[in-house]
Amino acid sequence: MIKKTILLLTLVLGWNGLRAQRESTNDFVPYYPGADNKQYLLIAPGTLGPNALPIPAILDGEVGTDNLFRIASDSYFRDGGGDSGHSLMLNFRFPVVQNFMAFELQWNLLEYFHTTNEVRDIMQLFKDDPGWSLNRGDLILNTYIQLLRERSYWPAFMVVNALKTTTGSIQDGRATDLPAHWHYMSMGKQLVNFGQFQFRLNAMAGFYVWQTNQFDLEQNEGFLWGLESQFNYRKLELGVGASGYNGWKWYGEDRPIQLKGRLIINNPIVNYFVEYKTGLQDYYYSSFSVGFNWHPRSPFKLDRP
Repeated sequence: MIKKTILLLTLVLGWNGLRAQRESTNDFVPYYPGADNKQYLLIAPGTLGPNALPIPAILDGEVGTDNLFRIASDSYFRDGGGDSGHSLMLNFRFPVVQNFMAFELQWNLLEYFHTTNEVRDIMQLFKDDPGWSLNRGDLILNTYIQLLRERSYWPAFMVVNALKTTTGSIQDGRATDLPAHWHYMSMGKQLVNFGQFQFRLNAMAGFYVWQTNQFDLEQNEGFLWGLESQFNYRKLELGVGASGYNGWKWYGEDRPIQLKGRLIINNPIVNYFVEYKTGLQDYYYSSFSVGFNWHPRSPFKLDRP
């Protein structure tokens, strides 16, 4: 009877110990006063989930003529393990005037993820691992304005302005619950056109701004950059590039660099794509994304060619 009682107590204490709060949370650094658990989160790309402060896509410098309806499923995992998940991404892009101006709505609609206590310690997430969880994501509003169309001797130039809203939940480090915005010039130039093979160079340059929760640095910002090689052969399109942005204070791993590669099968109405992304600095995730683009032509045209 005594042995059974000791065994039962051991199991109960062991279970309670597993469920108890991690002792390491006593060493967490609060970034603003208050009782809310999110006071321990550092608002920076290297200390949050993979979609909290995203690096914009490198575009080709053209507003274009087509609408865009995109649905993508994104699966990501953290370097070394401990954090993985799946996101449902929606995009809607509408040219107000073909080849001149467009609006786009990007929405990380849902994120289904699992973060272990070991990674929660790194991210300073106070709540213990609840297992797989579901969170909503951020809404991003983009405006595209064409400055110059591509010609024989100069590239296409397009201005992009983006605002990240606060629709996402901050509780598990998936989003910031603070606004961010970025503004940049998108450039693109076709350098080789040999039969059905084309080579194009795309780039972006601008600045990235996001709000933080630190008293000594309420706003962080820095240079936004990107460079991509694009190859087209018949219906196939391959793009490989690197991009990132630099926080000005080196505060909380705030200078992410990301390597991206995509493969697209282009068709007159629907394109299919797969994309791979991985972090090279201050971004500790890799991801695979698959989806399709439906791109019917916009009916609104400029009077002049």
